[in-house]
Amino acid sequence: MKVARLVGLALALALGVTVAAASDDAVQLAFQFSPGEVMTYGVSVSGAGHLRSPEGETAAVGLQGDLTFVCTVESVLDDGSGRLQVRVPRADLRVNVGEDAARFSYENGRVRWFANGQEHAPPDADLSQVPLLGAPVRVTMAPNGRLGDVVLADPRLMGALRQEVPGIGTGRLAQVGEEVFPDRPVAVGETWRKSAQLTPFGPGMPVTLTTSHTLDSFSQEGGIGVAKISGYSEVRFQAAKMPVSRFQAAKMPVSEGDVAVTVGVPRLRETITSTEFFDTSQGRLIRADYQLALSAEASVALGEEERDAEAEARFHITVQAR
Repeated sequence: MKVARLVGLALALALGVTVAAASDDAVQLAFQFSPGEVMTYGVSVSGAGHLRSPEGETAAVGLQGDLTFVCTVESVLDDGSGRLQVRVPRADLRVNVGEDAARFSYENGRVRWFANGQEHAPPDADLSQVPLLGAPVRVTMAPNGRLGDVVLADPRLMGALRQEVPGIGTGRLAQVGEEVFPDRPVAVGETWRKSAQLTPFGPGMPVTLTTSHTLDSFSQEGGIGVAKISGYSEVRFQAAKMPVSRFQAAKMPVSEGDVAVTVGVPRLRETITSTEFFDTSQGRLIRADYQLALSAEASVALGEEERDAEAEARFHITVQAR
């Protein structure tokens, strides 16, 4: 990005924070894509909460870290949607649970793993096919921000994902999210809302999504337009209580010796309060700040025995274009 453009963006951002657009003209908010374009973002996250284990013990949890997020436009469809290749080439995450601490870092294909300050050999695993880290995730984004057609590089992982999210990567789930922007121009001060039910786990277990966004301000400097958008979204998932043998909600089977373990999430609520700055000239996100609150119940089935757990946490996430 040229220095002049950086200066223009800085001025436009400053104006956008302090002054609403003087013009009454509506603004078209839309993502734009060009084949071969590369968009790089720095992401930082911090948060804290608590976790109640199936045994009834409660522990404080914390998360801090940063990562680099890279999107490459493979192609542009006739409707202006971009077929994106998404990767995380670098990550450094630190997790605390009670008095225990762990750190995971990944860069240039190398993994480092620390437990309570001591470095250990990382898990013996082939990272070349791990989604986002070793292998890209492919997804389609429409100009209005709707995501669809999620595809993993490893056919085995894609097959496992289809078992948990039937129809993903096919026409049934061609649209796995809701649009971020209206398809029409928006006036400063205008609010647009959306409510929908998604069924990634089947029609009997709907996910309710509610969003609200407001165009707070719009400024132009040196031919660069910057829109400041505030938002609030809520995701709710509630599954009917089922016997262990029939429990299907967002399940994840794992193994503990010779005993089958199934972890399910029968209830989840997530809210996100956001402030975003969007470059309308280039059709891309410049900077964003997200406050996320999460509460969830989990069901852990060990053989025929089922126990409940719960978690609550708040996270602060910032995204900055590079």
